[in-house]
Amino acid sequence: MRDANAAWKEGIPAVVLVHEPFAVLARAQCTALGAKDPVMLVYPQDAPARESEEDSVAKARRVATEIVKLLSTP
Repeated sequence: MRDANAAWKEGIPAVVLVHEPFAVLARAQCTALGAKDPVMLVYPQDAPARESEEDSVAKARRVATEIVKLLSTP
């Protein structure tokens, strides 16, 4: 969060990645840091030990695609 906030202050696009259980805390932290409109991607918490490699790769690809979309939006 702090790295993204520092990037935003310098005009550098950044996305905060947050697992669902921590979304409320992440938004509170962004507010506390003064981020006016934080770009945040909230996604399900990983459980690699319980997933097949194919499922983990598919999830990572979906998250990467979402990051690209968020960074591409003006």
